[in-house]
Amino acid sequence: MLVGAIHTFTKAPLSERTAPAYEQPDENTSGALDRLGNLTEAAAHSRKAFAEERLKQLREQMNKLMLFDMAPAVQAGRSAQFARELKAAAEDFAGAFEALAALPRPEAQGLSLAQQAYLDLDDGPQPAQPSRSPADIETMDSFMSAAKQLTAMAESANSRIDRRDSASALAGEAYGTASEVIEMMGRVKSASAPRSFYW
Repeated sequence: MLVGAIHTFTKAPLSERTAPAYEQPDENTSGALDRLGNLTEAAAHSRKAFAEERLKQLREQMNKLMLFDMAPAVQAGRSAQFARELKAAAEDFAGAFEALAALPRPEAQGLSLAQQAYLDLDDGPQPAQPSRSPADIETMDSFMSAAKQLTAMAESANSRIDRRDSASALAGEAYGTASEVIEMMGRVKSASAPRSFYW
């Protein structure tokens, strides 16, 4: 006669039980978040560098173009094209700047205890403030300078174009787009200015 084996099961103490795999904390979560932050920061720096290089190229092209005595319609068309490309580069630069501002930053260095307490206790969440370098300020000024150069080119072309000519609309587009770049860089520059303390 075959006798079936009897198996007994005992429950482990609560302290020894393990949660299901999907409930257990992932030890790699922190590292994954760090890597994601590093990738985001690298992408923002790369985007900013690309915008700066494109600005440099556009300024070189604009300076070469100014050496020629162009017909008003041609000047208006080229001004509109440059303005569009300058705005795209400015948007990339501003977007990268904002992305870097949104990244977690270490505690402010060089602040007194009173100043740090002011930042800690200030009412309401403060908008992220990017750290701007002298090179960043120079780039912002260069964007604005290039835009002002384009507004001058557009005005010069428009003054010599018949208002019934379609090229007049291009001159107006160039002036408007370049003005948007000036306003955009002004906002970025103002937002990145160091905060002031009043005692």
